Amino acid sequence: MPEFCQYFTNKKLPPMERRIFFVLVALFSPFLFVCCKKQNPVPAIPVIIQSGGDIQTSADQFRNLLGNLNTTTGAISGRREVNWDGVPDSLIGTALPADFFNPVAAAAPMARKRGLTYIAGAGEFRVSDNGFADINPAAAPQFNPFSGNKTFTNISSNLWQVKFQVAGQNTAAGVKGFGAVFSDVDQENSTSMEFFNEDRSLGKYFVPAKNSIAGFSFLGVYFSNGETITRVMVSHQGKLASGEADVSNGGTKDLIVLDDFIYSEPLAQ
Repeated sequence: MPEFCQYFTNKKLPPMERRIFFVLVALFSPFLFVCCKKQNPVPAIPVIIQSGGDIQTSADQFRNLLGNLNTTTGAISGRREVNWDGVPDSLIGTALPADFFNPVAAAAPMARKRGLTYIAGAGEFRVSDNGFADINPAAAPQFNPFSGNKTFTNISSNLWQVKFQVAGQNTAAGVKGFGAVFSDVDQENSTSMEFFNEDRSLGKYFVPAKNSIAGFSFLGVYFSNGETITRVMVSHQGKLASGEADVSNGGTKDLIVLDDFIYSEPLAQ
C-alpha cells in the first residue's frame, strides 16, 4: 500500500488515470490520508512532579518513581542523588571542579562517582555553607538548605547546564528522569529547566514558586516512554555575583540557589 500512495502523489498522471485518482480520493480519503501522511514520532509525554513550599512529599514521590538509591558503580536501574554536603570545606568559596561528582580515576572516592558533570564555560559553580553570604550578603538569609547545611549555584551565570556520564566512567550517558530542589523561587515563570536528548529539546518546564509555608520548590520530570535526557539546561533571572538585590529585597530579578539533585541511574547511550 505505501507504493500505491507514492505512485499517486509523485507521478504525473494521464487524464483518465487522473479522473480515477480523484474518484478514489473521494471514496477512500480517510484511508488515503492515513497511509500517505508523513509519519512523525510520537511526542514525549513525561511524568511531572512539582510543588512549592513544603516539598518533602513531592521529592519522595520522585525518588520512589526512580527506584532505589545507588551508592556504588555498576548499577543499571534505580537513582542517584547529590545534596552537596559531600563537598569538603576546603572547596567552599571556590570553583567546584566540573567532574567533582564523577571522577573517573580508579583511586577516586566511590562516594563521588555519581555520573553528574557540569558543562564548562558557563560561569562558576560553587557550594556554600552560609547561603553565599560571601557573594551576596543581602540575599543570603533567604537561601536555606533543604537537606544538610550546604547549597549550590552558578554564581556568575543564569543559564547553565549539567550532563551525565556512566558512574565512575568517562562515558556519555543519559537518564530517564531528573529533579532538583530550588531555594527562594519568588516568582512564577522566572526559573526553568529544559531537558534535551543531544540537541533535541524534550520540553521546558517552569519551577513553581515557593509559598508562605516554606521557601523551597521542587520540579522533577520523568520520561516513561523511552526518551532519554542527556543534558539539562537551568535558567534563572539573577546572578549572585552581580551583587544585585533579590526581588523580595526590592530588586528586579529573582535570585535562587539549589539543593538536592535527584536523577535516575545514568546509562550509556
